Amino acid sequence: MEIIRAYSRRSLWWIIFFMGLLSLVTNSAFYFALTVVSEKILLLFVAQNKVNFPQLNEFIRQANQMTDMLKVFFVPVSTGVIFLLGFMLWFFSRHSFVKLMEKSYLISTNMKAKVKPPEPLKKLSAVPVPAAAKERKENDNRMFLHLLSVLQKEGRLLDFFSEDLEQYEDDQIGGAVRSIHENCKKAMSKYMASKPVLDENEGDEIVIQPGFDSNAVKLTGNVTGEPPFKGIVRHKGWKAARLDLPTLSGDRDPNIIAPAEVEIV
Repeated sequence: MEIIRAYSRRSLWWIIFFMGLLSLVTNSAFYFALTVVSEKILLLFVAQNKVNFPQLNEFIRQANQMTDMLKVFFVPVSTGVIFLLGFMLWFFSRHSFVKLMEKSYLISTNMKAKVKPPEPLKKLSAVPVPAAAKERKENDNRMFLHLLSVLQKEGRLLDFFSEDLEQYEDDQIGGAVRSIHENCKKAMSKYMASKPVLDENEGDEIVIQPGFDSNAVKLTGNVTGEPPFKGIVRHKGWKAARLDLPTLSGDRDPNIIAPAEVEIV
């Protein structure tokens, strides 16, 4: 949930801030105390040099070594311990917050479940949404296969695609393509008429104004900043000027693009 992530980020930053402040105060106080102790030991060492006491000399030397070691190791160790405690505090507070949110969500869900919706709301749609979506998808598939069926019937388009062109010469392929092109164009014109998206010719300069339709005009090249853009028409595009979709019957298998042909002898 977004509120849990927001709480985790904010609480972590606040705990890091206060743990860092606590570490700074603690280390500063400790360093100041060690400095005072070191100065006292140094004064004692100077005083004892006037009177030769070997045992006192050894004690002062060890005390000096201990204060130096504390200065070196106390700061990183104490900082690590403080931040570890801060992380544990953040972890347990986050865990408690998540449990409270889950409990609150369950309570609100149970309360909503106890409230029955009015009866008219159950009859808003006679057709379930998944069934309508499935029917739409099946109809789109049938339309696509029907288009292939028409192109196969009129221009033998699928036969051409399934041929191995390596065994034919270029002039033979050219003659076949001309016939396929004419027949497929004639079949397409029964259902659809097309026209260019742009009125300009290919190679002409054009200015693309702000608010242009990105679905109708695709920008390529050095596209930076905001329109207007000045460019060159590389392709005029196509859009449907007329579309007459046929009504498909449910009598035949829609997966059959073109029936097999058998000549009876």
